[in-house]
Amino acid sequence: MVYISCLLHDLPFDPVAATILMLVVFAVYNLNRKTDEDEDAINHAERYAFTKEYETVLFHSAIGAYVIALCLAAFQGFDSLLVTTIPLVAGIVYSVPLFPPGFGFRRLKEVPLMKSLVVAFSWAAPPALLPACHAGLPAGAATCIAGIFFFFPVFINTVVFDIRDVEGDLASGIKTLPTILGPQRTLLLLTAMNVIIGTTLVLAGGLLPGIYPVLLLATGIGYVQGYLLCFHRLVEEKLLFELLADGQFILLAAFLYLLTLVVPHLPA
Repeated sequence: MVYISCLLHDLPFDPVAATILMLVVFAVYNLNRKTDEDEDAINHAERYAFTKEYETVLFHSAIGAYVIALCLAAFQGFDSLLVTTIPLVAGIVYSVPLFPPGFGFRRLKEVPLMKSLVVAFSWAAPPALLPACHAGLPAGAATCIAGIFFFFPVFINTVVFDIRDVEGDLASGIKTLPTILGPQRTLLLLTAMNVIIGTTLVLAGGLLPGIYPVLLLATGIGYVQGYLLCFHRLVEEKLLFELLADGQFILLAAFLYLLTLVVPHLPA
């Protein structure tokens, strides 16, 4: 995501931002495993068994990873430090019971749509903002386009995984789009969202210099549409599904990097 953001900003790759976010992702996902034990026991028995066996090691390494990330961000400036705290604050608000008993919801993740919105924002904002922060640039059109481009695929991903995990969410009383609309209607809604917002993004990419942003955005939107159309087939292969859906930005960045080697006159 940092590599893609740097391409959209027409900046060199930012290894510090990439390192910060690698540490943050590792930390937040492992901390989230602890708060999601009830759902994982139903939806992901193998993962639940693994995290329970190594929960002490995972917890302490997650805390250590986030501390290192915050230290790296602090060396880059206060704005970088502030951006780096976004996933941590969002993760706490998202997973910790904040509402009183009898309120109807204990955690923000139990509020319909809020789960996907919070997750999408927490993963879209840092990679969109950190390269600009570290380069000393104000947030501009490229930052907005990058943030929106990251937000909606991540939002779609969280809902797609909710379709797969609908049984555990129903058992835990968590209301998601698939538990409310049903899997098929949810897929149709995501398809419409991807086409409409994706087309708007590709057109907005024309505001940025060169053809590269348009190509990048169009490839990403087409990729998302591909695994939405193949969802029922892919969901049967857990590893492939995780790679194609949750790892979409890794595959997209790899494709773009290879493209810059093949077509060297495009900005790298």
